[in-house]
Formats: sequence, C-alpha cells, structure tokens
Amino acid sequence: MIDAGSATPSPEDLSVTGRPRTRAATHSREAHILDAACAVFAEAGYLAATMEAIAARAHSTKPTLYAHFGSKEDLYKHCSERAAESLARQLFDANVAAEGLSLEHQVRAGTLAFFDHAAAHPHEFRLLFGSEASGTVPAARHRLMTAATDRIAHLIREFATSHGQPPWGASATLCASFIVGLAVEGARCALGTGSLSPRLAGEFATSFTVAALRHIDISLAAAVDTE
Repeated sequence: MIDAGSATPSPEDLSVTGRPRTRAATHSREAHILDAACAVFAEAGYLAATMEAIAARAHSTKPTLYAHFGSKEDLYKHCSERAAESLARQLFDANVAAEGLSLEHQVRAGTLAFFDHAAAHPHEFRLLFGSEASGTVPAARHRLMTAATDRIAHLIREFATSHGQPPWGASATLCASFIVGLAVEGARCALGTGSLSPRLAGEFATSFTVAALRHIDISLAAAVDTE
C-alpha cells in the first residue's frame, strides 16, 4: 500500500473542516474500496475487471485506487487475502464456540459457519471459489482449505482415539477433504440457484455429513491407512 507521506491531501482525504481525515476514516474508505473491488472481481474475473469499473462501483476515482493500493494486481491480492482471512476468522470462532462438544456438533458448527459466511459475503465467496479465480486467489484458497481440512482431520483422529478405534492416518485427511469439498460445492450450488436458502443448504449438508460419519466402514479406513 502506498504511503501518501507529506503529500498534499486530495479532496477525498479532507474532512468537511478542511483538516486531514483520521486514520479510522481512511481505513473505512479503504474497506469500501475493497468491497467494491471484490464485487467487480467476483462478477467479471480478474482479467476483465478494470480499475475504472472498480472506481465507479466505489464512487471513487482511479487515482485514489492507485494511491491506496498501488496497482490492480495489488488490489486483487488485498481482496483475496481479506476474503480468506474473513472466512478463516468465522470458522475459527465457530470452532472455539463448539470446542469440547461432540464431533457431530463441531462439524455442524463449522459447516453452518461456512454456509452463513457465504450467504453474508457472496462476492468474497465467489472471489475465492468461483470459476474465474486466478492470480493470488488459488493460493489463498488452498491455505484456507488446507487449514480447514487439517482441523477436521484432527477432530476425526481425536474421536477415533476416544472411542478405542485404531489410529486414523491418511484416512482422516481424506475424510476431512470430503467434508470440506461438500461445504464448498454445496455453498456454490446454493448461491448459484438464487432461490435456495444457504442456511437450509447448510443444514442439509450437515445432515449428509453426519450420516456419512456415522456409517463409515472402519475396515475401509484401515485399508486406506495401510496403503
């Protein structure tokens, strides 16, 4: 992000009193620009999106965008990182709130948090998981999905140990990847239809996941781990 330093403030950097705006106001403006940029990138894709379109969406100007974010590529990176961090924070909060509960309740908490976040932030979700993802988005998405998979795999291993089952290895990671993939594709379908409630879709995905966990063939899990 470019530091304006001691340069003469632009009209957008001044309050109604003529004095420079506070850092809080600057942060609020940057967040507004990121909201607009995220929407344009999600709708058009990185290549087709333009700084002109983003500036218009943000009710701002191209010079202001460049002053705050340097380039279209940097702005895209900020959007992807913010989207991933926002979703990761919601999942983390859900995990903390459900800590100590049963495996089913913890999986439910994480799944519903994912669907709720997708519904509340559809542009961020499409930026991360849409077909137009490019540049820095795949890496941010990979980090997020890897962390979620590792967390669920850890819960599965803890459950197996507490119930006297043989230790789960690769099978826990494979099972966790199924659950994460189900959440991603389910939320994408719910948002894509436009008529399906993401919350209801999340509840259905949770029911599907819990049913699968209850009926896993332990012998097949053991076979995966001995491969």
